[in-house]
Amino acid sequence: MNISFTVLGSSAGMPQASRVNSGYVLKADSELYQFDCGGGVSSSFRRFDFDPLAVRRIIISHTHADHISDLPLFVQMLYLAGRKETLIIHLPEEAIEPVKNYFSTLYLFSEKIPFKIEFIPIMKGSVIDINGLTVHAILNTHLIGYTDIIREYGLANKMQCFSYLIQAEGKSMLYSADLGSEKDLGTFLTDLDILVVESTHIDLPSLLDIVIDHNVQKVVLTHTAENYDTNRTLSLAQKSGYDNLIIAEDGMTIDL
Repeated sequence: MNISFTVLGSSAGMPQASRVNSGYVLKADSELYQFDCGGGVSSSFRRFDFDPLAVRRIIISHTHADHISDLPLFVQMLYLAGRKETLIIHLPEEAIEPVKNYFSTLYLFSEKIPFKIEFIPIMKGSVIDINGLTVHAILNTHLIGYTDIIREYGLANKMQCFSYLIQAEGKSMLYSADLGSEKDLGTFLTDLDILVVESTHIDLPSLLDIVIDHNVQKVVLTHTAENYDTNRTLSLAQKSGYDNLIIAEDGMTIDL
């Protein structure tokens, strides 16, 4: 199986003129799996010449706007491209009903779309098996800072944000999504082939120590801010003795 991971959007939360918000395409042979749909991802998907009809599933990490705001437009793109087969969308459990309601608000009625949309909840420990690929959902602490507000107002939010460990044919890659800190990566890094990790909520020296200790083969830093200091990052990696760190750019493809 030929597997690659393409960065559709590498921007942090603040939209940038030159980068799209979070979105990634996992290509397994001829089939596509979309991870996150931040602002601009649908256009980026077309820009880098992916086929909308080859998308098999959409997998969302959490409901911050820079990771999900393009989801309705992405579905609309599949509709306009002439899709007929069922579309599976994996969402954090807390997002299922709100997203269904939002789709109705946007007139994405099931009666008007010529394909079925199946929403599947992601929970702690969820495993997605897809044609030789296994995707493990790893709950992280990115949203834990909202605890007091949720308790004060009795909100239904469960603060669900997931990283995804992707395994196939003896190879493994971890897409971190957003994190509480680099400590969320835990023991899932051992002998990992590729770590695609956000740069906004981590301590870089600590991350470098962790990836070296766990023998991570390659690190791709993404979710970068407009003023991100690439030279400093690469210098720190070099001083730490880690030579396989690269900074993500929109359109970059990594082979697994």
